[in-house]
Parts: sequence; C-alpha cells; structure tokens
Amino acid sequence: MPGTRPLYRDFTSVDELNRAYDIEATVPDFGAYANDFVARSAAYRDEARCVLDVRFGPTLEETYDIFLPESDTVGESRPALFFIHGGYWKATTSKVWSYVARGLAARGFVVAVENYALCPNVTVAEIARQHRAAYAHFFAHATDYGVDRDRIVVAGHSAGGHAVTTLLETDWSNDYGLPPMPYAGAVPVSGVFDLRPLVHTFLNADLRLDEASAEGLSILTVPPALPPIVVAYGTNETAEFERQSVDFAAMVSAAGHAVDVVAMDNNHFDILESLADGAGTLARAVERLART
Repeated sequence: MPGTRPLYRDFTSVDELNRAYDIEATVPDFGAYANDFVARSAAYRDEARCVLDVRFGPTLEETYDIFLPESDTVGESRPALFFIHGGYWKATTSKVWSYVARGLAARGFVVAVENYALCPNVTVAEIARQHRAAYAHFFAHATDYGVDRDRIVVAGHSAGGHAVTTLLETDWSNDYGLPPMPYAGAVPVSGVFDLRPLVHTFLNADLRLDEASAEGLSILTVPPALPPIVVAYGTNETAEFERQSVDFAAMVSAAGHAVDVVAMDNNHFDILESLADGAGTLARAVERLART
C-alpha cells in the first residue's frame, strides 16, 4: 500500500522476500537433486583416496573430509581446494557434497570439504567462527597431504559463499598466527553476502537473526587486501541471488581488487556440476587461481 516502509531495499512484504529467497522453489523437484548429491557422494567416498572426519574443534560437527589424488607424485607439492557447503546455515553436512571433489582430485588437487554445526543448535556467528577454525587447521596441516600452501583456493556455495567472504575478512596474522593472506584465490558461488533481508523471511525461524546480528554478519565492506576472486551465479536462480553476487563483485572491484563475475546458465543446484567434473567453468577458475 502507498507509504508502506520497505522491509529491505524495495521489498515491502514478507511474502516478497520469502519468494526471493526460497531457492528450493526455483526447481521442479528439489528432492531429486538432494537424493542425487547424497548417492553420488557416497559412491565417490567408496572409491576415493580420502581421510574422513578430520577433527578441527571439540564438537562432533567440527570436521572436514580430505580427498586425495589417485596417486602420489614424489617431490611434487599439490594445489588444493578448501570447499564450504551451503544449506542456508541450517541443513546438509559435508557428506552430501563429497561429489564436488571428484574432478579436481583426478586432476591432482587435494580437496577438503568442511563440515560445521547448524542452526538452530548454534548461531550463524558460531558457524562463522567454525569456518575460520577449520581453515586455520587445514592450512596448518596442509603439508601433511602434500599441499603447497601458496596454491590453496577457497570456494563455497550458497551459505558457503558467505563463508568464503568470512574467511577473506579474517585477521589471520593476529588471530591465528597465519600469513596475512593464506590463500591464492577465492570462488564464492551463488552466495548470500548480505544477511539483512533474511531477518524477515521464513529462514529466520532457524537462523534467529535480529537486525543488529544480521548487519554485523553481512559483508558490507571489503578488507584492504584480497586475493583474486571469481564470483559465480546461475542465471536460473532468483533475481536476489543474482543481485547479491553482482553487488558483492562490484564492491570488490570498487575497492580496487581483482574480481571476475561469471554468469552461468544454471540453477542453484546444478551450478556445481562445472566444479565436480574437473573441467568445467568453475573447475577451470579454481585451477587458474591456484596457478597450475
């Protein structure tokens, strides 16, 4: 109605925001995608060289899985991908996403797939802390898996895209004793970088954000130093998912950092196929950033 105060940007109703962020509704059968991810991931774990459930913290959820190339090359350090899954901070585990490691592992990468606790059992802020702890642990132990620590790329999908930017704004030297930029590049895919609209959506029953915490967790500025970044999104996602990626990339570019934006003819759930196959757009972006 005229004079109605927007809830967020131009959105004046909860229903509008729910439609904008109900990503499962953008595909005809989300369950089919979910079942496929689970089955393919289980099959890959059965045949992969892997080290599962590496503990990085005190709780059962604080683990990551390592997927190794099929054979060792004596004296050669490997590039690595550190991957963070999505699920709106409230769903899925690392075991659903093992399949994304297959293609790059076959091409000589070590791939780590992070697990973390979920809302509402923990807060989004605690999840962000776990991402930092997980990456610090992986970086510290990377050479155990033959990884060249100068060739690690961080990537994440959906809420995992936000996780990537959480890593990018971390003060690694003062907080963890790591190099100030302990990664070669970053690939947030279909990310949600501004959490403020989520306060008004159906998602907040689990996320339990208020306006202050949502703003504090949002990526509204960028740090003075960043690695090269590739921001990817699917043209068959909602307009809000596209805008979030485009706006984040524009902010990075305006700050003088190197960023590429890749619009892909995919939906939110098939976009990772070009990472999993080892030769698609996202896999090639990871290889380029890892300087292979």
